[in-house]
Order: sequence, then C-alpha cells, then structure tokens
Amino acid sequence: MEKIESIVARLEKLEFHVKILAESLNHTENPIASLVVGFDWSLHDLNCAHDIFEMFENKMRESEKINWHDLEKEFYDRLNICYQGLKSVVLAFYRNGQWTEVCHAYASSFGNSVPLELKAIAQGTLR
Repeated sequence: MEKIESIVARLEKLEFHVKILAESLNHTENPIASLVVGFDWSLHDLNCAHDIFEMFENKMRESEKINWHDLEKEFYDRLNICYQGLKSVVLAFYRNGQWTEVCHAYASSFGNSVPLELKAIAQGTLR
C-alpha cells in the first residue's frame, strides 16, 4: 500500500508541475503547446484537431458550401471542445500559422457578429 501512496504522491506532484509550466507558457509565442497543455490533450487529440481542420480545408478547396456549425460539431463530438473552447483552438492554430484559411473563413462566417476573440482573424490583422 505504501508503494501506491508513493506513486499517487508523485503523480500529484507531476500534475502540479505541469500546471505551473502551463501557466508559464506564452500562448502568443507557443500557441499549440499552450493549447495542448491547457486542454490536457494527447498527441492523438492534437492529430484529431489537425484532421478536422484538414477536412474543412478540403471542403474549401472543393468549393463545397460549408456549414460552420459542422466544424463546431466535429470539435465537440471528437474532442469535447465546446464553442467557447473552439475559439481558443482557432486562435492557437492561426497564431501558429496552421490552417489559417480555415480559421479565417470560420471567423468571417459570423458576418457582422464576429466574436471579439476572433475579430482580428476575420479582419486579417492578427499576426
């Protein structure tokens, strides 16, 4: 039993260290690392996010009419990321220079009601 208690104590310490490291990550300079740690993603989860973006990039290339609620649904169904969390995902990938066309199209899909967090992407002013 003492061995299990020791392992639990070590895990709790590691979780605390990861939490502290996550807080020190600069989401502007290291957007994907910050995102992964913040959402407690695995490599599989990160790859799943890439797969979702790739699916929508392919739809854009094929000039398919896109219902952007489908993007929200994919992130929710596959990664349990709700609308509020998706804004962070979109920002992180855009800041990292990945899937920028999809991120811009999603942000622009709100028309005159672009969420504040995505406004700079929609306007093309986020660098």
